[in-house]
Amino acid sequence: MEVKQTLSITLPVPLYQKLLQEVGKGHISNFIRQTIEERLNQEKKSLGLAYQECYTNNPHLLTESKQWEQAQDKDWVEWNNAKKRK
Repeated sequence: MEVKQTLSITLPVPLYQKLLQEVGKGHISNFIRQTIEERLNQEKKSLGLAYQECYTNNPHLLTESKQWEQAQDKDWVEWNNAKKRK
């Protein structure tokens, strides 16, 4: 079973009426959930495309990014190993 969180939002009356008219009473929560999920997925895709475009236009950044990623992985492994020894 999925854990849910209640969200309270305030809408102008005309917008709420339009929402009721478009999606129907009892379907608003599902509509808002789907809309938010779609929007967040679009944002994530847009950010990914922006990163790809940046790296495509500047190969030096891709190399540097990979070096930073490897350094972070190494630091995390070392931190985790030190934590286990305590």
